[in-house]
Amino acid sequence: MTTVHAMISPILPNQIYTKREQGFRGSASLSKNVFDTGYKSIKTDSAEYIKHSYNVFRNWCHNTVEVNVESERLINIVKSDEPYIFIMNHTYNQVKDIKTAKFFNTLLYREYIYNNKAATCPRSKVIANKNIIKSQPDGGDLYQWLGVTPISANVTGKHKNENRIIIDELVEKLGQGKINLFMFPEGALCMFPFLPLSYKFQPGVSSIVKKVLELRDKIKVIPLGFAHKKEISSAHMGEPVCFIKEEGKYFAQIGEKNIPLTNKGKFLNSDQIVPYISGVLLDSLELASKNAKNDLKKTGEVYTL
Repeated sequence: MTTVHAMISPILPNQIYTKREQGFRGSASLSKNVFDTGYKSIKTDSAEYIKHSYNVFRNWCHNTVEVNVESERLINIVKSDEPYIFIMNHTYNQVKDIKTAKFFNTLLYREYIYNNKAATCPRSKVIANKNIIKSQPDGGDLYQWLGVTPISANVTGKHKNENRIIIDELVEKLGQGKINLFMFPEGALCMFPFLPLSYKFQPGVSSIVKKVLELRDKIKVIPLGFAHKKEISSAHMGEPVCFIKEEGKYFAQIGEKNIPLTNKGKFLNSDQIVPYISGVLLDSLELASKNAKNDLKKTGEVYTL
């Protein structure tokens, strides 16, 4: 297990980086005022966007996190040039959960940069409560520029339709390979940390998986298990779950296993598939969460980003 400290190197203008035998020219150093509106001139489809976002996230990382980078799952994500959905569990400390998610995304962006993929890599999107985002000092402009997508916690009336439009836009971008999507499947039920994950796991992410499979033949989901102690957190990348749709039939591929999604031997259709996708994802996230807790008990190599 590798302990990744929050001493993440900034990207400075015109400096060549050679770590991991990968060189790139840095730019877009972080402004002293992270709410400086200068970032708005940077196009989100440019390499500068990833580098500037990296610097902003780096500035927010002040915790120490155990990450199982030795599994090579992180670098495999980067090298695959594919979009991913990341699902994360909430713990008793939701503030640390969010900080750990930010930390992981910083690692992800760092690897895209070091592997010269900043211009073309999927941009990170995370779904968050609209009221919380809008309460930020700048009205949430910086957060939204960084990829935070606000949706309403009120799922009735016009708010439900507004949320549907936003989700459909995210699905389209996932289908095009333009974004990675980060989600806490528990939604508003995260306010009950004493309840088991199996009770709180909601079908929203599974519905997104189903919709994406109408646009592309496969989509991979990475479970990110979170756990915390007083001075350290853990983010465990679980085994990727690859959902595949072939000739109207659904499969879940986990490692070497290719699991047909069936009921009593019959393949499920699109109207039936969502609860079964949820079952697969729940199992994978529970395992990643358990492994995150175990990772905190281990002592491993320490290195600095």
